[in-house]
Amino acid sequence: MPANPVPDELPPWWKGWRGVAALVLVLALVAGGAVWLLRPDDADNSCADDTPGLEWAGSGAQRECVGVMDETAYAFAPRLKEITERIAKENQRVRDQWEKPAEGRTPVPYVKVAVLGPMTDSDTSALPIEEIRSSLEGAYAAQCRANACPALSEAAATGIQGRTPQIQLVLASEGRNQTYWRQAVDRLAGLTGGPHPLVAVTGMGVSIPETQSAADALGKDGIPAIGAVLTATNLNSERLFKVSPSNPDYAKALRARLDRLPAEQRRGYLVFDSRDDNFVRTMRKAYDDVFPDYIDKRRVSFVGATGRNPEGIPKLFFNAVNNICLTKAQLVFYAGRGRDLPDLVRALSTRGQCGHDKPVTVVTGSTGAVQQAAEVKGLLKDSAITILEASASSSEQWIKGIQAPSGFKPFYQSFHDLKFPDTELGDGYAIMHHDAVLTAVWATRIVTGQTGKEAPGVQDVYNQITNLHDASPVPAASGELSFDDASDGWPHNKPVPIIQAPPGPESPGPLYRTP
Repeated sequence: MPANPVPDELPPWWKGWRGVAALVLVLALVAGGAVWLLRPDDADNSCADDTPGLEWAGSGAQRECVGVMDETAYAFAPRLKEITERIAKENQRVRDQWEKPAEGRTPVPYVKVAVLGPMTDSDTSALPIEEIRSSLEGAYAAQCRANACPALSEAAATGIQGRTPQIQLVLASEGRNQTYWRQAVDRLAGLTGGPHPLVAVTGMGVSIPETQSAADALGKDGIPAIGAVLTATNLNSERLFKVSPSNPDYAKALRARLDRLPAEQRRGYLVFDSRDDNFVRTMRKAYDDVFPDYIDKRRVSFVGATGRNPEGIPKLFFNAVNNICLTKAQLVFYAGRGRDLPDLVRALSTRGQCGHDKPVTVVTGSTGAVQQAAEVKGLLKDSAITILEASASSSEQWIKGIQAPSGFKPFYQSFHDLKFPDTELGDGYAIMHHDAVLTAVWATRIVTGQTGKEAPGVQDVYNQITNLHDASPVPAASGELSFDDASDGWPHNKPVPIIQAPPGPESPGPLYRTP
């Protein structure tokens, strides 16, 4: 009988199809791990290593940094480098007074107030970088007045109720067109707890649908929001306040001025942006409601050149000028964004070609429109064109003492103490963002004074904003402002100055105030 056959030896593990497959899998995993180790930043979307509250959004040329900056400076744009560094430095000083008070001093409590808005710009965004910068300078001036910054003279710090809590100013970037408001708002909502809570959000960008969404989201989290330059009447939310007049208030202030014109100069033509933009839509309605006898059926639309998907075309005011020539209108009621205003002026300067030889006045309700038209300043005079702007502020008049609110002088002193030039006041954004932050500070300090709380919460501050009237108005730079729970967040008693460019000899006339 033959011996039992000797079984074949088992092949090494790496032989055969199973071994090859396993080897391929192992090599793939190792290679993948090596790639991950070599490229750890692929999963890191932060804008800066030491600023975890900021992250990149968008791609390519549209990529921008969004989120929250507090004690570590981040220059969202090169022209914001100096002001963001100054804000971060003050935020650090505030924290140090709590964590490392000087010998013999008690810790100084503090809370956070945010400035939410665009921190970058483009050729088609509604806010140029100059207005963003002046906004932050004004907010910083309010922070410094509240904290009695060392750079301030005593006169600049007067009128700010109480001395604590101190204020950290949090900068929240929501993108040049406010596209990334959700990321910024979510970050802010996470700051409302702890020993140094966020108590209010200010700024809020401009009057567009994204602002409404951000205000609604903040309201759901119980956070009061204070718009600095919001004017659209269809932009309302439960916890949204504004320190600017509304578009109907702008129109009423303009009516008081224009009714002084001779009857033959009151023929108007309405030129309006047809896009879905809260500001331009409600400005058009305000003109229709307040000036029906001036405008009648004389109106023409254009497509503006600002926004996330700009649709404007080079000769966007071609139809407007032809119609104004045909009707011989001498008043042009403009319901559009400030960045399109220079093109309207250029177009109107050619009206002589179609037989219109009378002076023309462009009427607008805005903050900063005249400043944005500075590039065509020479053309205004040469072409007999005047701009009349109903505005939330008028630094040129107020510096001269013309109808200046009582709160302007201490603000102006603080602005000088902080070494900011007067030219930064021209667009009105510094003044209005100062006032928005000041309103938050005023409400917070009153709560602290009444309750003894070192760090009030968002509900306390919201309740107090609705009580800032009668004996407790806000001594803002742009007027003594009052708020209650029955005015949809609009301020009572807000002055609405009229700015004229080029300046004329005519006196400003009676000053309109919001009811």
